[in-house]
Amino acid sequence: MDKEYIIQNIRDKKFQERKAEADRVYSEMLKLKAEISARWGYQRMMEIVSSDLRMRMGRQNMLLSNAVLKGEPEEMIKQTFAMRRGLQKLNDYVASQGFEELDPDIWITKHPKTGIQIVIALSADALEKCAAICQAEKPSLYFSINEIYSMIDEEVFEIKSRFKGKFGNVTILDRKAIDINEKAKGFLEDELLL
Repeated sequence: MDKEYIIQNIRDKKFQERKAEADRVYSEMLKLKAEISARWGYQRMMEIVSSDLRMRMGRQNMLLSNAVLKGEPEEMIKQTFAMRRGLQKLNDYVASQGFEELDPDIWITKHPKTGIQIVIALSADALEKCAAICQAEKPSLYFSINEIYSMIDEEVFEIKSRFKGKFGNVTILDRKAIDINEKAKGFLEDELLL
């Protein structure tokens, strides 16, 4: 995007309205993705689906990321709707294959270095289900939340409790676009020469 295009659009009311619409549509898609992820586990779902669908979702993710980076509202809306359709296809595919939705007492994640699936039971009742998931979806390891707590040094809990209410307790309720017109007031519109 060139500088003149950006400056022109900062001042264009219709552009700002479309940008607000694009941000709203994007936020709705993120909520849908979070709901589907809570239901199935996004990484787990991506491993379950066909390689063709996985590849198409990867491509769509890239197209959406590029549209968001460009900041072009029409392209962002188009790619966001395409991502919504893709998420719905993922959801439908996994449901049609007979997979069970995740129990809310089970967390599934990947180890950041080894890539091994980690299944965490938040209750004693969920432990048996975690063992079954690990048996069916190898390589996987399961832990109870109590096992994880026992691995953390007690000093860490003490340090973390000092920050309670001030750090790390953030919930994003909605995504609000920055008002470019407000932020641009007083900015000089010239180039930096090196």
